[in-house]
Amino acid sequence: MLLCAQRSDTFLMATCPRCKGHLTDTHRCPRRRVRVAVEIIASALVGGFVGLLLVAVFDPRGQITDVDTISVIGGALIAVGINRALRG
Repeated sequence: MLLCAQRSDTFLMATCPRCKGHLTDTHRCPRRRVRVAVEIIASALVGGFVGLLLVAVFDPRGQITDVDTISVIGGALIAVGINRALRG
């Protein structure tokens, strides 16, 4: 029993200098929170702009009122949902 404990100490695994995780063949450092937040904000802005653009394309004369805010929010939510689904 004691022999096994000593043997495992001789087989230490290298650690990543950035995230301190085990360096295996398939090691990838986890993404930082700031980068994830920037990615979510960027996808929300792009999605909101695309939603607003779709309203402008389908309603060029502006006959539908009060849809701009809904289209921006809907586009942003759809874009963030797609982004998270593809990342996860």
